[in-house]
Amino acid sequence: MSALLTAVLEKACDSEPPPGDAVPDINRRADRLRRRRAGRVLLAGVIAVVLVVLLGFALTNVLLPGHKPRSTAAVAVPQPRPSAVLDPVLSVLAPPVDAKGYRIVPRPPASGTGWRQYAVLNGDGEPRGLVEVAVYDAPAGLCLPVQAEPDACALPDRTRAGIEYARYADTGDVDWQINEVIARRVVDGRTVVVMATGERGTGDAERGEPPLTTVEVAQAATDDRLPDAFGVGERCNPPASDCPILRVPVRPAG
Repeated sequence: MSALLTAVLEKACDSEPPPGDAVPDINRRADRLRRRRAGRVLLAGVIAVVLVVLLGFALTNVLLPGHKPRSTAAVAVPQPRPSAVLDPVLSVLAPPVDAKGYRIVPRPPASGTGWRQYAVLNGDGEPRGLVEVAVYDAPAGLCLPVQAEPDACALPDRTRAGIEYARYADTGDVDWQINEVIARRVVDGRTVVVMATGERGTGDAERGEPPLTTVEVAQAATDDRLPDAFGVGERCNPPASDCPILRVPVRPAG
């Protein structure tokens, strides 16, 4: 029995170090355990730092406003510009026409060297008449015609800005009624004619009435923006051939 117990104890102690090495071995094992624990703590710390950084980044993007791509709704889309912006002549003519509930648009052929023409339409889109504008150069002066005496020259009215002008209204011909103004800028002789004509050939005085009054035509013709809306080289002086046929012609002096 004693021999059997001794054999069992010896077998159990086979893996144990000799008695003399027990203390150093225990220290080595303890040191390995400390290093493992330190490694686990360090790894856990690194993981915790990474998680904190990721969590902070996520919260920043979610909670704080940042730069985001503009949606298609925020992208500027070019809009068609009104004719009055594209055509500086219309910027002068359009306001009194619009005030009456009419519409003024270029009438083909709408323009040429020294002239423009526009159709006026009522609220139903029906023709309401025509407005024609022509420019001339009259640096030496201008004879403003007198309707009753074709060879005479009228004394002009004058604006504070130094523009001479004369107004003409002719409603005698039911089929061609006009309100016309000839205006000359004294400083450089630049001359503008605005003629508003009612719808022609109707045989009806009311339907053929010009879309603008003589006062409205005079305000447009004496507007300093109107001659400047034409190029420097544009003019209807002879021998220009395709300029509007005016009821009251322009006669530059010299």
